[in-house]
Amino acid sequence: MRNIILCFLLLFISFITLAARDAYYTDIKSNLIKTLQVKVAGELISQPIIELNGEEQIEINFDALGHEFNRFAYSMIHCNADWTQSSLSSIEYINGFQGLTIDDFATSINTTTQYTNYLYLLPNDDVQFKVSGNYALQVFKEDEPDKILFTACFSVVEPLVSINAGITSNTMIDANRSHQQVNFTINHKGIDIAYPQSDLKIYVSQNNRRDNVVNNLKPTSILNGQLVYDNNRDLIFKAGNEYRRIEFLSTRYAGMGVNDIQFHNPYYHIELQPDLIRSNQSYHYDQDQNGRFFIRCSGCNDPDTEADYCIVHFSLVSEPFLDGSVYLTGQLTNNVINESNKMSYNFDTGQYELSLLLKQGSYNYEYLVVKNNSNLGQTAETEGDYYQTENEYAIAVYFRPMGVRYDRLIGAEIIRNAVDTF
Repeated sequence: MRNIILCFLLLFISFITLAARDAYYTDIKSNLIKTLQVKVAGELISQPIIELNGEEQIEINFDALGHEFNRFAYSMIHCNADWTQSSLSSIEYINGFQGLTIDDFATSINTTTQYTNYLYLLPNDDVQFKVSGNYALQVFKEDEPDKILFTACFSVVEPLVSINAGITSNTMIDANRSHQQVNFTINHKGIDIAYPQSDLKIYVSQNNRRDNVVNNLKPTSILNGQLVYDNNRDLIFKAGNEYRRIEFLSTRYAGMGVNDIQFHNPYYHIELQPDLIRSNQSYHYDQDQNGRFFIRCSGCNDPDTEADYCIVHFSLVSEPFLDGSVYLTGQLTNNVINESNKMSYNFDTGQYELSLLLKQGSYNYEYLVVKNNSNLGQTAETEGDYYQTENEYAIAVYFRPMGVRYDRLIGAEIIRNAVDTF
């Protein structure tokens, strides 16, 4: 009996530990919330990363459907490099209080869909960051703190190292075909890193995706004040393709990629041109925004409150994939892979279909295939993989020497340049 009880307790403790180590990511959990944006305030294109004690702020912008008054509050969570909750208490990572309300809001004007736009900036007079690292802000109604409506993730860096990085299509897998390799060097003359193999955690992501992030990297060379990460097989990424683009700025005329616009009470419906498989085509350059969207509307002064909502109908003409599922991804679905952006196959029309309620603007998106029993999205069968594709890679360097209780973010670099070929 004692052994049975002991086994039960061990299983229970294991379950609690695993639950406590769930990773946070930017995502919406409620149908009330739409158009969540997490970015550097004042910048059109940015990664949500600011310097510790710097001048920049993180902007969190979102809509709540309807004009009813909602008082939203938030809690701030400090995270490890892998976005699980760190062991720090809130008093150790912020100056200020948890549970403050978001009081900057404005109702929509002359829109068929009523909504209220909310804006929040961090840090501010009430909250300042004490330490670097990853942060997850969870928002809820003030009187329902147990019901999380959405999570917004961002990072705060203390730039103690510099990173020199580049991209090449001459990889260990192929040359000028379907892959790209990231190479970089960390210059750390301003900080002593005695044991880089164990004290550093480095994460490399492509186009803000979380499903194909690379970590557990070890330097290929250790020099005086430099750590070199060159010709590392783990830093080879499928190149993918330029993102597809649509634009609907008005309900009076069809924009880029739009076939038809009709009003069926209570929404306007945007019927897009059917998308085709691009894996069997030649590469064509297109100036995309690496998966982002921008809220815009024709003839309006403030898109945040004057842009309308429409139901947008996406379709991908394809034979059904029997060994996997198709997902619509990009910032419009917060770059996550879950049931909310999983497409359904229509055997009558011979295409994958999905409809989303989206705010007027310009959008990038792509279709990913996720094989059965996998969490990795793949572009090969839907978009194709072309070495010429211009991608955006983010390199984050975390430092946790012995005796330190959290992962310090000591360096971050974004590469947006075109691929160098040989």
